[in-house]
Amino acid sequence: MSEEVKVEEGGSSKVFLILGLLVGVAFGGGAGFYFSGGGDAETPTDKTVEKKEIVYEDLISVPFERLAVPVYKVQGSRRRFVGNYFINADIQVAGETNQIAIKRSLAQLQHGFISAISKSDLMKEDSQAELDLDKLADVFKKKSDEIMGSGIVVNVSITEAILMPR
Repeated sequence: MSEEVKVEEGGSSKVFLILGLLVGVAFGGGAGFYFSGGGDAETPTDKTVEKKEIVYEDLISVPFERLAVPVYKVQGSRRRFVGNYFINADIQVAGETNQIAIKRSLAQLQHGFISAISKSDLMKEDSQAELDLDKLADVFKKKSDEIMGSGIVVNVSITEAILMPR
C-alpha cells in the first residue's frame, strides 16, 4: 500500500525556456527586417529630395495703388508713429480666374494688409527711419495667402513707397 509517487520537477521550466527562445528569435527577426528597410516601398537612397519648382507662364499683375498705411517704429516695448506711407504694390497671380478672385477681394485684402502692417516691425535694421520693402512684401504675401488661400498669389512686389510725415 505504500506506493511512492514520483513527481518530476522542471517540466514547466523547459516549456518556458523554449517559448522564450522562440519569442527572442521572432523579435530579433522583426527588428532585423525593420532596420534593413524590408517593408519600405521604393525609398530613394539619396537623402536629398529635389523640390520641383513650379513654372508659371501666364502671370497677371493686379495693382494696388495708393494704399495708405500707418507705420510705427518699435523701440523695446514702445511704438512710435513714423508717418503714413502711400504704397503701390503688384500682386502677381497665375491665370484669369485667380485675377478675378483677387479683384473681388480687394477691400478684404487692403484691410488685411493694414492690419498685418500695424502688428509688424517693418523698418530697416540699420536705419529705423526707412521702410524695408522686402519685409513689407513678405508680410503682404503671408496675409494674402491667409485670406485667399495658398496657391492663389504667386508673388507680391512693392513698386513704390512714399512717406508722408506727420
